[in-house]
Amino acid sequence: MKRSKSIKLVVMATTTATLAGCSQEPDLEGRVYKTEFECVADSYISDEVCVSAMKTGINIHENSGPRYESMSLCSDQHGNNACVGESSNGRSYFSPIPAGYFLAGALTGAITNDLLRSNVRPVYPERGSKRYYTSGGYYVGSYGGGSWRTYNDAVKSPPKPAKVQTRTSVASRGGFGSRSSSGSRGG
Repeated sequence: MKRSKSIKLVVMATTTATLAGCSQEPDLEGRVYKTEFECVADSYISDEVCVSAMKTGINIHENSGPRYESMSLCSDQHGNNACVGESSNGRSYFSPIPAGYFLAGALTGAITNDLLRSNVRPVYPERGSKRYYTSGGYYVGSYGGGSWRTYNDAVKSPPKPAKVQTRTSVASRGGFGSRSSSGSRGG
């Protein structure tokens, strides 16, 4: 009987810790820009940094943006007219068009390629909502919400090279914007 009580306590403690991790607020502030012109006009960061950051965002999208095996699967995840056909290394796929680029506040300093790669992320819409996520599934903000914040984890490590998603892989992840690992803070 004592063993049962201790197991229940461990399960309850683990559940509480997991739920607490999901309820944490994003801790990295930044701004989302759809175009280089928007970025330069805002004066959040210098014009020179805007130009470099937007180029970096485009490069990150080309290498690690979400990819799907069919247009219908991409549209299911991101919405109608949000996807385009592309190809790389002889393989065709469908990818959402970035809704913009998240630029973290750390970019107010000097320009270095490492600083840009670790503080810029393309953001993508989630179908049927006004929510935006990085390709890694980290929530960034909502359209019209004004405040753009994400988790440090979203920019801590370089984005992984994109894999073409199938219906099965999307379903196992829970759809775009859902984090598949239980230790994530995207809850």
